[in-house]
Amino acid sequence: MFDAESLVLTTEDGRALLADVSAIARPGPSDLSRWRKQAPAEWVSAALRLAEGRRKGSAKFERAGRMWFDPVGVEQATAEPVARHKARRFGEGGVVVDLCSGIGGDSLALARSNRVIAVDLDAGMNRRALWNAAVYDVAGQVLAVRARAESFAIPAGARVHVDPDRRASGSQRARSVEGYVPGLEHLSRIASAAPGGAIKLGPASDFAAHFGGPGFEVEVVSLGGECKEATVWFGDLATPGVRRRATSLPAGASWTDRDGPAGETHASTPLGAWAFDPDPALVRSGLLDGFASALGLGRIAAGVDILTGPSRVNSPFLSAFEIIESFPLDLKVLRREVAARGLWPLEIKTRGLDTTPESYRASLRPEGSTPATLILVAGRGSPSRAILARRGPTSPTE
Repeated sequence: MFDAESLVLTTEDGRALLADVSAIARPGPSDLSRWRKQAPAEWVSAALRLAEGRRKGSAKFERAGRMWFDPVGVEQATAEPVARHKARRFGEGGVVVDLCSGIGGDSLALARSNRVIAVDLDAGMNRRALWNAAVYDVAGQVLAVRARAESFAIPAGARVHVDPDRRASGSQRARSVEGYVPGLEHLSRIASAAPGGAIKLGPASDFAAHFGGPGFEVEVVSLGGECKEATVWFGDLATPGVRRRATSLPAGASWTDRDGPAGETHASTPLGAWAFDPDPALVRSGLLDGFASALGLGRIAAGVDILTGPSRVNSPFLSAFEIIESFPLDLKVLRREVAARGLWPLEIKTRGLDTTPESYRASLRPEGSTPATLILVAGRGSPSRAILARRGPTSPTE
């Protein structure tokens, strides 16, 4: 499999086949038959894998059309904007060991300003990382080494980035850090021995239970409104006095536990004229209540991560909605209001409910010409309600 991919990428006939395969998003039986008359079957299979990898990789990398992916590698790779955000903190002119480097997503960003040792036990990943380094014009900065992360000797003075395998035990992603490979014990050893670095964890992992103490800064990073990772900074790369940070990309906005009151209250506040949907990095980092308090906002209902306030607040961390009306969450009432107001397109957000927005949309059957948003909430100790709103115009800071 690996050798066939290499031949497709490096031979004239292979590249011609790959270009043909890449031009057809959903090949049919006639396409497969035609390609198999032109090239060996293993080449056709390799070209299909490479083309699909590049299609998926285009959501993460600017130069995906020339890169070398495999299905697991592209899925686990750090998206380019996130990798570059992290790489800036590593500074320049040093040596960074990228453990469990995979296809090289983080190595590429780190190599723009540092020499990188990309370590992975899979020889195929080593070759992919080097190929991708050449695509990004940093091949001279990357050394690929085949080795176990647990046994690789970190050079003196080198900083470390490690992306543990979250699927080492099967197809399901591990949510507990104890299920990662390398495991918690080795990750803690790296953090103690290296002068500084970062550990990439899943945003849904139990990072607070293991890295919430002194010496660690946990940064939850979102990109385009989706949580991407929880980065644990340690050593000289951790910000003194900061334990938690939320960062929203591509805006580059950050909020830390030094910027507002600490702790989560989950208390509600009276409904104001505006509602705000917060960036998931704020929610997952546990910084939502401190952020809300600093801006004079509160939760729309107890335990619900929608905020409300008396006036519009402009922030990259908030999507703003001007409230039109609020009424009890009753399907008959919703149908009547949606029909009477001619609401379409209709954006539906749900919080604290078992029912999905899609199921409500099917029941409401909206049609008309007035765009609107329905925010359906069920908080602790308060009746469920529907809030009809209109999305506020995007401000320069959002």
